[in-house]
Amino acid sequence: MIRILFLLLLCLPGNALAFTLDDLQTRLNRTQALDGRFEQRRHLADLDAQLTSRGHFRYRRDERVVWVLESPIQDRLEFTPDSAADIDETLGGDRRGRDQVAALLLDLLGGDWQALEDRFHLELSGDGRGWQVRLAPKNDALRDRLSLIRLEGGQYLNELTLHAANGDRLHIRLFDQHPPSEGVDASP
Repeated sequence: MIRILFLLLLCLPGNALAFTLDDLQTRLNRTQALDGRFEQRRHLADLDAQLTSRGHFRYRRDERVVWVLESPIQDRLEFTPDSAADIDETLGGDRRGRDQVAALLLDLLGGDWQALEDRFHLELSGDGRGWQVRLAPKNDALRDRLSLIRLEGGQYLNELTLHAANGDRLHIRLFDQHPPSEGVDASP
């Protein structure tokens, strides 16, 4: 009976075996740089309205994320580890909210689960072809701003949904993701 179980396990594809946060971090750590496009939809609960914007991004591990809005307005945001101070200290005004998003983007795109586990309860489901991570805030100060973050992906992070405590929701879909071309300038 043990031989039969062992043979069945050998016949299973690698993705059918347990997929852990360490496996996912190893996968995401392989990505040193990434270019792509995004669509973000923000649902404002108080107004029962949805705002949609589109653009492109450039991610460089441990350096920065450049987020370029193309429509409906044009804007360029750059998030660096220096601008992304400790998330627990960024709960407050507008600039602090931007720093909070910067810290999250850098940690999420890089799959820095250790940094995220300090602030969130993490729950992974799925496998190497399609995974989901659910992040629930651990401390009250963070729970006052965020109720839940959901991530979905495969080779890369493909979707990010932030549920704010006030009912607002931000959904970001990343697509056309690829390593940057050699010799191309690093700024979008």
